[in-house]
Parts: sequence; structure tokens; C-alpha cells
Amino acid sequence: MTGPRDWDKEMAEIDKIIASGKSAPASGPPALSAPAREGQPKSNVPDTRSTAPIVTRGRHKLAVWFRALVGVGGVVALQIWPYGNSCGTMLYLYVLTAFMVTLVGAWTMRASWTHRRGVAHVGGLLVLIAGLIFAAIQILERTGYAAVRLGWTCP
Repeated sequence: MTGPRDWDKEMAEIDKIIASGKSAPASGPPALSAPAREGQPKSNVPDTRSTAPIVTRGRHKLAVWFRALVGVGGVVALQIWPYGNSCGTMLYLYVLTAFMVTLVGAWTMRASWTHRRGVAHVGGLLVLIAGLIFAAIQILERTGYAAVRLGWTCP
């Protein structure tokens, strides 16, 4: 471990850099955010916002739309579920599929937010909500919340 730091010397170097108007050296501390306006408190948190535009390649756009279409396909598959989902293993598979559709909706929303695809983001939100609704319909009927009381296992 090194000896104690000479804070007066380090602060003098920082004052020189500030006075010269140059940017801080690459190995130094991160630059602080812009000075506070009148009436606002001064912040010591580094400004990490990037002003560079986000570059979205064609394959990223296709990947976002592919995720959105997978989510919509999952919602359609739940709507036309060909197996009985009243009890037993198929009920568990149905609820698991509904939760997977919900996760695909969240995955789509995250990707579309990152790559600035507004319509795909709304589609992902709708898929997420639909997946939650499909799961809630089955779960609430079996937990005593709904007027109808069903069981999880087959008699």
C-alpha cells in the first residue's frame, strides 16, 4: 500500500486544469455535471449521459420485430390452445406458456426501447398484458378469488 496522499497537491492540479479550460486527463476522475443554475443545488454526481446518437443497424431492427412477432404468435397460440386446460398437466403447461409469453413481451419491450422502435414497444406491451391476462384467468379461478372455484388437479 502506498503512503498517505497529498491532497493539497492534487487539488492544486485540479484547480490548474479547471483554470486552463482543458479537459481532465484520461486517467483522472470523471468530469462532474454542468454547474447548477441559480436556485438548484450543486450536484457532485458525474455526468454519464451520452450525447451521441444511437446507431441501430438493420439486423437490430429485424431482431426487434422478430421478437414482437414471436410474442404475437404466442398470444395467438394461447387464444387457440388446442388442448384442454381445465386441470392437470395441460393446465400447468398452459400457465407456463402464458408466463413465457409475458416474458417475451417484456423482452420485446426492452429491445424496442433500446433500439427506439415505438410501434414494436407498444406491441410488446400488449403482448405482456395479454400474457398476464391469460395467466390470471386460470390462476384466479383456482385461488378462490373468482366466483367459480376450480381445482388444479383432475378428479
